[in-house]
Amino acid sequence: MKKPYVLLLFFLLLNSFHSNAQVIYVDQQLKTDCTGNYSISNRDCSGFDGDAYKTLESAAKVATAGTQVLIRGGVFNKQFSPQNSGEENKYITFENFGDEVVQFTGDSLAPALWIDQKDYIIIKGLKFLDCPQFMSIKSSSHITVENCYFENSTLFESCQLKTMGDYFVFRNNIVKNGTDLLSIQGGSFHLVEGNTFHTASHTCLVFMGVHNSAIRNNILINPIQKLLEIFATRDREWSDPYRKSEHILIENNLFGPNSQRDGLYKGKTAPASWGTQFAGVKCIMRNNIFAGCDGGMDFCGYGRVGGDGDSPEAVFNFSNRTYNNTVYSNGERGRYGSGPGVVMSHNPYSEQYDNIFMNNIFYANRIFKDAHTQRDVPSVQIAYSSSANPSETRFYNNNVTPQSDKNEVVVWMKKKNMGYTLDAFEQAYPDYNRNNIQGNPQFIAKQPNVKKLERSEYGLTKDSPCVDAGAFLTYAIGADQNNVLKVGDPYFFSDGFNIVEGDMIRVGTEEAQVLSIDYDTGYLILNKKIQWKDKAPVSLIYKGNAPDIGAVESY
Repeated sequence: MKKPYVLLLFFLLLNSFHSNAQVIYVDQQLKTDCTGNYSISNRDCSGFDGDAYKTLESAAKVATAGTQVLIRGGVFNKQFSPQNSGEENKYITFENFGDEVVQFTGDSLAPALWIDQKDYIIIKGLKFLDCPQFMSIKSSSHITVENCYFENSTLFESCQLKTMGDYFVFRNNIVKNGTDLLSIQGGSFHLVEGNTFHTASHTCLVFMGVHNSAIRNNILINPIQKLLEIFATRDREWSDPYRKSEHILIENNLFGPNSQRDGLYKGKTAPASWGTQFAGVKCIMRNNIFAGCDGGMDFCGYGRVGGDGDSPEAVFNFSNRTYNNTVYSNGERGRYGSGPGVVMSHNPYSEQYDNIFMNNIFYANRIFKDAHTQRDVPSVQIAYSSSANPSETRFYNNNVTPQSDKNEVVVWMKKKNMGYTLDAFEQAYPDYNRNNIQGNPQFIAKQPNVKKLERSEYGLTKDSPCVDAGAFLTYAIGADQNNVLKVGDPYFFSDGFNIVEGDMIRVGTEEAQVLSIDYDTGYLILNKKIQWKDKAPVSLIYKGNAPDIGAVESY
């Protein structure tokens, strides 16, 4: 008796869904459009399954707020452009039907997907193959692209978002073999999550002038050049006053490899290739792994306000918090821009200050004769360009260890053309560097595979010197029992910008979730009342007696 009841309930739910959202179909096998009499099984106008259209263009014209457009399998050679906007809670959705393959391909598709000044649209489950440009989106908000596949693009940029509106979601996609695989200019509240980016002639992922957004749980691989760029807007591409990239959360990503480039440049010097080339403001970079790259992190600064060319894309780089990352085995001999784990490489005109590196592992990275040194120094983990000064950056409670695990030079100052051991560096600049440690971090994998990154290999063994060796991120100001907490440094935390969950934190011995943050005053609004003492330590939640050092909290 239960089975008929379950079936009845299923059809009631299905009818309820259809009463709130119109479903139409696109089927290139049709001889003519179907008005109410489409047959899903026969793929003709002999049924009762609703409206269907022979062309995607026709369906796009009639799709209005709340419409779900299900596209039957086939190859499409014409540009796809949604014609109408949806509404809040009533998106227009274009997706493949079931598991059928919907493929866009052709030399004229530049771009294959074009969205201009439209809002509340979902693109789902489509395939873009051998298109000069995959997609171009301009001045649009509340756009979601998910579960799509992109491969082989030649025009700059492969997925291009210009003068973007807000709330762009790019989730669970695969993007391969292009120029800048995904480049987003402008807007706020974007989410790039769960994607695989593989092989770009320039950069896998680019943010320019983006605010309050998240990049997380992605895999970025590039045998040609860079993996991630965070910049301000360029004057030559942005008619409004320049816009910095601010409050970007970059977490739980795998960066690498991007140094397997033998033969790609036919004997010529390869361009600079970094896990990230970064110039952001008040951003968080945490729980990422950088491995097998030509260089780990480049905290860069070039151009100037009012300058030419790409100015001022890399002028602003301050108040960033980089913590609990693992930067391992980066740097290749004889290649421009090779190594080390992190470099501060700004010019005299850029604003680079108040950047904190805490609880990171910089291990077994290398630096060779190139833009940063006049000679090989393969033990270096941290480097400063000629214009960079240690007073602009703080290194606290990191593991900074050469591959030899010996007391070698691990910091390089190009301006002085000299290196420092870790002890010598902390003694020379005690106000900016303290409590850093050395020693093989003892990953679960003794030699993690840098050609195919697996997060589990970078967990710590019980005997690791990094277990419980991290510092607490900040402290509470004043004792209280409340859901409003003031902290010494709010820039370590994120409330999720209403696009992802806010941080789970520990205050003393109690745990709570961050709902909102006032960065100007240092107040965090929590999801419940808790009690704390003055100066109580505040960090993300952790497993042992203190946070671990590195990207993977292990014990």
